Amino acid sequence: MLRRQKLLLAILHASKRVLTPIEIVKLAFLLRYESEVGTDHTYYDFVPYRFGPFSFALYRELETLHRDGYLELSESSIGLSDSTRPDVVRKIGELRIREQKAVTGVITQFGRLKQESLVREVYTRYPWFTINSEMKHLIPESQPKRPRANIAIYTSGYEGKSVDGFFDKLIRTGVRLIIDVRYNPVSRKYGFAGSSLKRIGEKLGFDYTHLPELGIAGEDRESLSDFGSYQRLLDRYTRNYLVKQESTLSRLADILRKKPSVLVCMEKNVDCCHRGRLANAMAARMNLPVVHL
Repeated sequence: MLRRQKLLLAILHASKRVLTPIEIVKLAFLLRYESEVGTDHTYYDFVPYRFGPFSFALYRELETLHRDGYLELSESSIGLSDSTRPDVVRKIGELRIREQKAVTGVITQFGRLKQESLVREVYTRYPWFTINSEMKHLIPESQPKRPRANIAIYTSGYEGKSVDGFFDKLIRTGVRLIIDVRYNPVSRKYGFAGSSLKRIGEKLGFDYTHLPELGIAGEDRESLSDFGSYQRLLDRYTRNYLVKQESTLSRLADILRKKPSVLVCMEKNVDCCHRGRLANAMAARMNLPVVHL
């Protein structure tokens, strides 16, 4: 079991009551931002959504814990299963002492608040996460506006990122359209397969389009082993492939002119990803700056 999943169990155990889905998400969020748990890069990231800060990864793992028998889960409530409660206590005991204390501290400070009061507290402390909220009566006057980026050639790689952290960064940057430039948009990492990226993105106010013609086929990547081999492949991509994609590049230029958009692929290091070469080609074509997120 992942450490962050044990922390979810610890939140429920320390609360000593059944929580609503909104309550457990907000308490997990406060654990992220009000304790040292937030320094752990493997813990959940959060993104502004319908009821404030939300984590698609967290929600998915609540379903996993339910499937494995640790939770009683419904649309309106989440509680620990009686049948696995002894195992839950053991799992919580595997957490570091400082993590257990962090959970106790957050529950002591915020755990007695009912849902509306808890949401109001979170909104007041972290107004950024209210920008997509449907709970209008709780939004503070300090609510920021959702940014809108200037037209440029933005790129982003999702390697090493959670889907929630990835989308939070895009929202903060102000882009509005995801242009998936992978040849084959599959991923073992939750949220980054093309269908998932489109589905989650649309929930958060993004449009999505896939341009597989601008990707590199998997068989061309099989021999990559070091920086030099990446550069030789990317040189071939620039010299031999992009020049044959005039119609797709023209279409991409039309898209980029209309809405702040981001070219998305997997690799963290843009110097080892074709999106960097593609961005440079489009920048020269359109006389726009390149911004790697």
